Order: sequence, then C-alpha cells, then structure tokens
Amino acid sequence: MIRRPDQVGFTLIELLTVIGIIAVLAGLIIPALAKAKYKAAQANELSSAKQLMLAWHMYAGDHNDSVLPGYRYGLEAKDLKGQPIPHPINARYPWRIAPYLGQSFALMYCNENRRLLEQFQRMDDPFLAVYAASVFPSLGINAIFVGGDDMELPPNSAAFAKFGPFCALKLTEIQRPSDLMVFCSARGPFEGKIVSGFYEVKPPFLAARRWAVDWNPADGPEAWGYVHPRFGNRAVSAQVDGHAESLSRQALQDMRHWANPADAPDWTLRALRNP
Repeated sequence: MIRRPDQVGFTLIELLTVIGIIAVLAGLIIPALAKAKYKAAQANELSSAKQLMLAWHMYAGDHNDSVLPGYRYGLEAKDLKGQPIPHPINARYPWRIAPYLGQSFALMYCNENRRLLEQFQRMDDPFLAVYAASVFPSLGINAIFVGGDDMELPPNSAAFAKFGPFCALKLTEIQRPSDLMVFCSARGPFEGKIVSGFYEVKPPFLAARRWAVDWNPADGPEAWGYVHPRFGNRAVSAQVDGHAESLSRQALQDMRHWANPADAPDWTLRALRNP
C-alpha cells in the first residue's frame, strides 16, 4: 500500500507488529521483575533473621548464657510504654526480644508482613495491638528444642529425666551451633486467612512424625508445624552461630536442624528415651 504524503498514522500490519513486539518484551521483563522481587524479599528476610540472632545472643550475654525462652510462662515483658504485659503475650518471644532490637517490630515483620504490623499499630485498642504484634512475626522460634515450650513439653526436671537433655537452655549446651535452628520462616491463621508469620514453629518429629508427608500450600499451617517454605520451596532459617540461610523442604525435615541431641534426620524423643 502506497501512502499519500498527507496520510498520517500506522497501517494495521504495523500496529499489530508493534503490539507483538511489546508483548514479547513484556514476556521477558515481567518474569525478570518477579524474580528480582522474590530475591529482594528473601534477602530482606535473611537480614531480619541475622538481626534476630544478634539480639538472641545479646539476651544470652545479659542472662548468664541462658538462651531466650521459647514459649515460657511467668516471664517479664513490657510494652513500648514500659507497662507490664500479661499472659499469654509475655510467653511469646517478640516482646521479650524487642528490647534487644531497639523495640523495633519492623525487624520482626518484614516484606508483605509489614502491612500486617501497620494494621496492628492502627488499632484503636492499644492492648489488642500489643497482643496481635506478639503473634505474627515473620519468623517463628524453635521453642520445643531451644528455650523451651511450656505449652507442649516443658523443659523441667521430669522431662529431662524422661527424655534426656532434649532442650537447649544454655549456649554452652549446644553441640552443633552451625546446624541448630533458632528461627524459621513461619505462617499462621489470621481472620480467616493465612498470613506470612507466626511466633513459633514446630518440629517434623517429636515422639513420631507430625508433619504431612510433603509440603502443600493448600494445607493449613499446622500441617508443616507453621513452617513456611515461601522462597521457591525454601524457608529462611537462623542458626545458633548467628548465620542465616535458606533450607530446602528436605533439609527442613531433618531433625538435626531442630534438636541438639538429634543424630539422624528422623530422630525422635522416643529414640532418645530408649537408646
């Protein structure tokens, strides 16, 4: 088709060609942007995990080598105004580790979970805001085996007599600091939906296997002990020695990352009780 000098615009073929080029470029750029966003989110959570471990070690330094309690009753905790916080808020780790993070909950709530924290901070009832902030940090603590969990298996003399030193309460008790996990990417239920955070993570084995056979995002958070492998089927894990890494779904099921005395991936308390 030959255009007259006074004609302005594109032919249909030219327009379709431009649209095709734009579609191809979008197909190349959008996945790259999504990957960059995903990598940035993972890096942000890894950084948060390292900050948590710095605070965790500072706590031990101030408490004669005792590690931060996981989920323990009767502990002291205070809100941002210095007012005592009651049970069960003070049993969870966030308000007890907050003084070692400069009272910054933004270090505990990262990426998409930051919007949840902002929602809590806008609550009209200050007590509800304090309560909610204690429940959904991005990383949950491995309470049963590090610091203790009074709700499920209190680390008292009776439990130690029955199971041996299953729970690490002192830094000096930990045999493999580069392997033993303190915090891990978590998810939990909130107002009928699942959010990317919870205060505690539960191990794949205790007296027997407790997790589902494989990870399925459609399952409830309890199916994998509130652990959330949200980064390409990997979860951020913070270890006792202070480093943070992303663990695969297979590695997350290895009890040597969970329990100080574990000597096999499928280690259980029953095995310890009956050597």
